Amino acid sequence: MKNVGFTNIFISLMLLAVGCSKANREEDGAGSQNLTGHILYDRGEKIYSLDLRSGEKSIYFEQNNYALNGWDVSWDGLTRLETSSIAGDFQNIKFSFVNTTSGEPSKETIYPRLAGEDRLTAGKLSADKAHILIQPDLNHGIVVLDSDGNIVTHLRTVNGKNLTLGDEACMLADNSIVFTFDGQHILKTSPPYDEIVAIKEMNYPDWGNINCNQDGSKISMRIDKHIYVMNSDGAALMQVTDSPTQERAGVFSPDGKFLLIASDYQPATFRPGTWSLQIIPLDGEMHTVGKNPSPKVIAVKALDDAALETGDNYMLWR
Repeated sequence: MKNVGFTNIFISLMLLAVGCSKANREEDGAGSQNLTGHILYDRGEKIYSLDLRSGEKSIYFEQNNYALNGWDVSWDGLTRLETSSIAGDFQNIKFSFVNTTSGEPSKETIYPRLAGEDRLTAGKLSADKAHILIQPDLNHGIVVLDSDGNIVTHLRTVNGKNLTLGDEACMLADNSIVFTFDGQHILKTSPPYDEIVAIKEMNYPDWGNINCNQDGSKISMRIDKHIYVMNSDGAALMQVTDSPTQERAGVFSPDGKFLLIASDYQPATFRPGTWSLQIIPLDGEMHTVGKNPSPKVIAVKALDDAALETGDNYMLWR
């Protein structure tokens, strides 16, 4: 277990952003840009996949809401990590590495919650598919496991203060971890995780929902009601969305040139809420999303469907 204090930290605060057919774009949309990959998004018991080249929508997989804690997909789209609680077992968590082509598990790992995680916690898959990142909950902090369920590192406190529920983390391509802390900082630690660098002081009353791009060079986040992007060293913070309502999060495309936006966000009681799916280019401009989008905003719509696709829990672009 590592208890890392700011007295042992070098602090570097840096003060300072469908493959669908033209018929599926907003009327004055993104022109000839050809998007690739699949949008994966949660809608209750079904996870959907929308092919950005064809606009075809299909069921990606159906989840058991009583057992499945969460899911993630590798950047290459070939492996899905499913985190499940085990019926009648209040100690262990099961991680399943699923081949997304066959739908069959290629490996299953039983983890006995050695760091004291909540039984309903979920894991995120590292870029190399060899590690699992467990997000902070109320008590356990950040845990990184290898694919066999062994603890690689456990970061519970910073400067004697616990990481806790509401703190968020994502893993970069080199297995560095970017995470929020104490509602005031975005921090970073790299293997062997014995030093923490403060990359951004966040002097905002309401912010969060961080996401990292594939190569680890950019971070997106929500500040107040809209989405911002910055370099992963904390430089060049820029607002990239605006609207009369609220955006919840921005998820990077595999090539890092676009953001999938959760727009028109409506909060809910027992789930994160609901939102519409739209895409913006990361072109140095701020784009208005929502019901009256600016010209470069791309609507995520299934083939021959006039309505925007909506999500209500989790979304990825792979």
